[in-house]
Amino acid sequence: MSIKRIKIDNCDSLEIFKYQNSNKWYCRFYVGLYLNNSGNYIRSTRTSSQQKATKVAKEIWHKFHRINPLDKDVPKEMSFHYIANQYFSFADMKVESTHHSKMKNEEYYHITLGEKELRKSKSMYDLHIKSFFGGKNINLINGNDIEMFQFKLHAKYRQSTISSYLTLVKQIMSFAHKQAIITALPKFPKVNRSKDDSFVPYPENEKNDITKELRRLSKTQPSSRSSLQSYEHYAEVADIVNFIYHSGFRPGKEMYVLKHKHFTKMTNTKNQEFYMIDPPHRKVDTKIDMIPTNETVKDIYEKRISKRYPSETGEEYIFFANNNNRLQVRNMVDKVFRKVSKKLGYYYVDDSSRNKSLYSLRAAGMIGMDIHTNASLDDITRVHNSSPNMATKRYMKRIGRVKSVELQERIFSKN
Repeated sequence: MSIKRIKIDNCDSLEIFKYQNSNKWYCRFYVGLYLNNSGNYIRSTRTSSQQKATKVAKEIWHKFHRINPLDKDVPKEMSFHYIANQYFSFADMKVESTHHSKMKNEEYYHITLGEKELRKSKSMYDLHIKSFFGGKNINLINGNDIEMFQFKLHAKYRQSTISSYLTLVKQIMSFAHKQAIITALPKFPKVNRSKDDSFVPYPENEKNDITKELRRLSKTQPSSRSSLQSYEHYAEVADIVNFIYHSGFRPGKEMYVLKHKHFTKMTNTKNQEFYMIDPPHRKVDTKIDMIPTNETVKDIYEKRISKRYPSETGEEYIFFANNNNRLQVRNMVDKVFRKVSKKLGYYYVDDSSRNKSLYSLRAAGMIGMDIHTNASLDDITRVHNSSPNMATKRYMKRIGRVKSVELQERIFSKN
């Protein structure tokens, strides 16, 4: 709550003020509702001197308007914020039109994937895009403006996140182009996503240590202070760890909507039995194939999953079948895995900003398939619902270090 306000002459709405229980001056001036609900730009002058605060406030005011147009100078229907609101309204209508037809297939989220993506886009817009582009005339936004926005994000986010922000800006401007509000799209800079940290895989010995610890803990008794009745579910998390490693499924919706009906036992030409999985969902929906599995997956399914949750109708989930909130199941499994991997000292990575989450088992599985089977890169990425380009950039990037050591030993080792 402010107690004293002083209007600064010849600077439109600029004023300085103090909050209660604070001896520092703040400045405030109106810039437009695209910035926030009040439309005011507020910054601390970091001084208790009224004279110095007035000088600093004028500098802040001039600096803002050197790089941002005045709200009154941009026609409302031409402001980026106005067009963005139209874009989101149109997107809302599209999501609503598909809501009833798709909601019945959404077993993982309480909202459809379309709604989830739209919420994410709106959040991204409010977080950074609105304050940077909102007050600008959309017809005057050029490639230099977009590069400056990219530079602003660069200090905080990975390239993949920056790419998502630029994609949203481009979608809004493409909407304006289709509405004939702008005549052409500005040039968007190329984002080099190869600079992002790759997933750091769990070596097979670490994966084995984690599953061994999970099974050990599953047999222990919780303390009297714990809300848990037992740790038996840790054994099921151990099965999930091995299932991810050997099956190629992502540890999210792909895996937690799997039911008994999606497993079909088959026999190959060598008279060996295996299971083929027909997944109801994969992230890359243009590459939904039936997935052949190995002996380990067969053993997990027959000796552990089917005994824990017998198939009566085929509609039973294969993991934590008694909990219909699949998102809750995912969060619980992630929490247990993180707890144990941290306890063993495997979770954190020194030379990467990307720690080894449960998802890192996916990278470990790709590398394991490359080392221990006859699979080609195309085979590996087909099973994992990915592409050779994504595998080499994100998942299997660090296998090159391992192979370089093997190459050195093979060429130069005397023994």
